[in-house]
Amino acid sequence: MAEIRTGTCSWTDRTLLESKTFYPPGLKSAEGRLKFYAQHFNTVEVDSTFYALPARRNAELWAERTPPDFIFHIKAFGLLTPHSVEVARLPPLRREMLPPSQRELLRPHAPPAATRDTAS
Repeated sequence: MAEIRTGTCSWTDRTLLESKTFYPPGLKSAEGRLKFYAQHFNTVEVDSTFYALPARRNAELWAERTPPDFIFHIKAFGLLTPHSVEVARLPPLRREMLPPSQRELLRPHAPPAATRDTAS
């Protein structure tokens, strides 16, 4: 039988935070919110990875703060999709690979293939 998991798009989703009905009053840290969230849900979408690649240590901390069977659904980084990405959010090596004219843009729409395709 298939397992059904239930979760939301983020443990820091603005509507979830603004509702003031889910998290206990005074719970303000992302760490505390993730731990509390994982007591009530068994999966979550990580939306922030679409906008910027997470630091390795952050991903390790997410895993440490949740049960072993908790599942993170990682949204693909925007550069891996047809969407554009803010130049400031690119890893430094990728920014340096952009032609100078594109480094000044907020969101280059067609970065060179080498910028998109090489591993960090």
